[in-house]
Amino acid sequence: MRILQVSDIHGRLEAAEKISRKAGEVGADLIVIAGDITHFGGPSSALKILETISKTGLPIFFVSGNCDSPELLSWQPEKLNAHNLHGRSREFSGYIFAGIGGGSGKFGTLTELEEDEFENVLKGFRGRGDRLILVTHSPPHGTEADYTGAKHIGSIAIRRFIEEVKPLLVCAGHAHEGRSITRLGSTLIVNAGPAKDGFCAIIEVEDSNVDPQLMAL
Repeated sequence: MRILQVSDIHGRLEAAEKISRKAGEVGADLIVIAGDITHFGGPSSALKILETISKTGLPIFFVSGNCDSPELLSWQPEKLNAHNLHGRSREFSGYIFAGIGGGSGKFGTLTELEEDEFENVLKGFRGRGDRLILVTHSPPHGTEADYTGAKHIGSIAIRRFIEEVKPLLVCAGHAHEGRSITRLGSTLIVNAGPAKDGFCAIIEVEDSNVDPQLMAL
């Protein structure tokens, strides 16, 4: 399975066009969007982005971010092969993808979750085994993936979940400066960097082997 991972599109249609083209170039099987689809926008803005990316015909798994409106936590687009994973899970190619949207940290943005809210969503994903892939806007706290260059802005609850459940892979965003491939225990964490600035990641997943590469769109 080949995943094209992006996040932090922030409403840039030109970035969405690049994502669509890149998916074809690399032969992706699935596109994962780890939040901040819009820049302080709602469903109509998100739909424009997802429609552009959907030109590939590939399935899209997404969560919303802190710069997306709260409506996007539960919004499911119609007539697109795009699936909101917040609080939900879906099987693809023998793996279970589960998601949690919204942002960690206090920035005065649209959708910011408290740690107990993260915990309540994550409870539903326990016991999913070593074929679990977590799609989250907020990275785990205290890692390279959540470091802005000044501070760590990730979620403690998400870190605790990863340490206890040990998912195979975590696809994250949120911290634009935290573009990285790193590990937390046995779990691989990928922050592809902001797609609005031309960044993405390609992730090959086969059995329990995960091979990610940070790339340009």
